[in-house]
Formats: sequence, C-alpha cells, structure tokens
Amino acid sequence: MKRVRFSLLTLALVLALLPGLAFPAAAAVERSTQALEVDGRNVSCEAYNIDGCSYFKFRDIAALLSGTPAQFSVDYDGESRTVLVKTGEAYVPQPGDLELGEDRSASAGPSSQILRIDGREAALSAWNLGGNNYFQLRELGGALGFGVDYDEERRTVLIMSEMPARLSQTPDAGREYLDKLIFLGDSTTYGIGYYYRHGYTDLVPPSQVWTPVNGTMTLSYYATTKLYYPPTGEELLITDAAARFQPEILVITLGVNGISFMDEEWFVRDYTALVKSIQEASPDTRIILNSIYPVADSYEYQSSINNEKIGRANGWIETMAEDLGVRFLYSFEALEVDGKLPESGQNGDGLHLTGESFGKVMAYIRTHALPGE
Repeated sequence: MKRVRFSLLTLALVLALLPGLAFPAAAAVERSTQALEVDGRNVSCEAYNIDGCSYFKFRDIAALLSGTPAQFSVDYDGESRTVLVKTGEAYVPQPGDLELGEDRSASAGPSSQILRIDGREAALSAWNLGGNNYFQLRELGGALGFGVDYDEERRTVLIMSEMPARLSQTPDAGREYLDKLIFLGDSTTYGIGYYYRHGYTDLVPPSQVWTPVNGTMTLSYYATTKLYYPPTGEELLITDAAARFQPEILVITLGVNGISFMDEEWFVRDYTALVKSIQEASPDTRIILNSIYPVADSYEYQSSINNEKIGRANGWIETMAEDLGVRFLYSFEALEVDGKLPESGQNGDGLHLTGESFGKVMAYIRTHALPGE
C-alpha cells in the first residue's frame, strides 16, 4: 500500500450550521467518489470534490468516531454563532447523519464561523454548501487528535481514531507558535540561542533556551543537572525550572551524548523518569520529544556516536512518546541527506549544527505543529 502525506491531498469536512470564512470561490464542485475507512472499516457518507480536494460532513465524522478514543461532541451557540466541540465526549446523533443528501454542488461558496475546541478558538479554513460548513480534514484531525492518511493505490482516505505520537505535517504555524516554545537540551540545543544572538532571528532568543551554563548536558545526569534559568539568571534543577516557569510547550532534545555509553534499557529508564518528573512539576505543559539530529561523516568519534546509533535511539524516543502520551518530532528528516548531516550543515566538528541548519529545524517545527496551534 502506498501512502502519501496529506500535504499532497487536502481534505475537508462538513458541519451543518452556518455561513462564512473568506476563501476564493471554487472553480469546480462535484460529488466525490473518494472512498473512506475509519480504523480499517469501510464506511459511506456524503462527500464532495472542490477543485480536486475531497470534503466530508463534520457531523458524519463525529458520528463515525463516537465511541473511539478520538470521539468528540458537537454543539452550537446561536447567539455567538459558535460551534462548540468537546473532545472525549460522546457525540449525540442527529437526523441526517451518515445519509446521502441532495447534490449541493451549485451552492458552494465561502464560509465563516467561530469554532471552539475545548474552549479554545481554532482557526480552521471552511467552505459552505447549502448552509453546511466544511472544514479541512487534515486540520481538523490535528486539532481534535485523530490521524489522517491516504492510500493512493485504492484512492481511499484513512482516518485513525488514535493519533500517532509523531507530529505530522501541518500548515505553517508561524512565528507565534515558535514564541510559545521552550527548548530544553544539550549542546545541540544551546546553539539555538547562540546563533539567534548572532543574527539568525528565524530562531528563538536565549530566553527560550534551557541548557546548563556550559551548554552541555548528558541524559544520565538529568536529576542533578542545573539549567541556566534566563528570566532570573539562576541555576535551577530541571524540575524546579519547570515548576517555576510552567512552560506552555516544552521541546526536549536529549540523548546524543547518552548513546555513546547507555543501552536501550538505561536510556529509556532515565528519559522516561525525566519526562514524568516534568509532568509532575508542570502538569499543563505540553511536551514534545525531539529526535536526535544526524551527524556528518567528518565527526571524529564515529565509534561512539554515529547515525546508526542515532536511528535506533530515535526509535526509542518515539516509542517513549507513545507510552507517555506526549508527542514526537522527527526533525532528523529536516537535516539528513542520505541518512547523514551534510558537511555544509555542520559547524566544524561534524556534530553541531550551523545557524542555517537550525533554521531548517525551526521551519520544520513550524510546519509540524501541535494540534490546535
């Protein structure tokens, strides 16, 4: 089965409610023959094709996901013209769910509305057909926590009720998203703040970068390592910094030093304990476990740290993210060429990145954002 990213296929879905959002009028609208599977089960529901993109009813998707880990309820506040969605709540079926209605192709036009998911406004694009609002499926899946894929050979849209830990491609979340992030890590993280001070303003300032004063950190010393805490100039243990600052989103990049001497059991045990300690200190912080970056062929100590070991460790990190209920960012792929860091992407030792390479990482982060951002 061949799969492609949803950046190659824009889908959307319908919510039977309002008029709205500012989008250019569609050049071509027609009934869609796009097949749909939910958790491997063939389903049928109303669908349209607008300028080559497939659209599905929102309430149909809510009905199909009801009773799964991705279920969500749908309500509407007519006074504020707001669609209210609550994740984890069962959907109340409505007349017309999962039924094929009359062809509304001729009524397609721009749509606008307010959408709130768990009380937070979500800026998702929308279309309107015959009084029904249509939302992009990829965006909605990201916002509500269900997975979306496409089987090209069978021309079938795949919906998965359990979202994989790995962050998938999203529209560019912009500078505002980067401004919400705190980066915790070792010397491969320290460079973010360093290069920002030297003119790479597409990165983030040192105030958003948590590393020890000397810039390096080894996973096995997570419990005793002190971070330089930019807001006050103090040096704090990781859990103390998390408890004090309560970061909204924390990106952790660790393990490149650890793979030189830690086996899988040791690596996973210490990394898991670190994440759990942060979750306890700052329960509302959303945590992203970032992959270890590739190294270049010029790196001197290949016997200790090499791309084969890094690949295995990134697999451990992704599995940990799944087990811990946090997200995994595979930024390795933003940098690698033929499985390694190009020489042009390293700053002289084969291990650490250039400012341009960090820029690629930031661009990748912006286009693999957390749901709802």
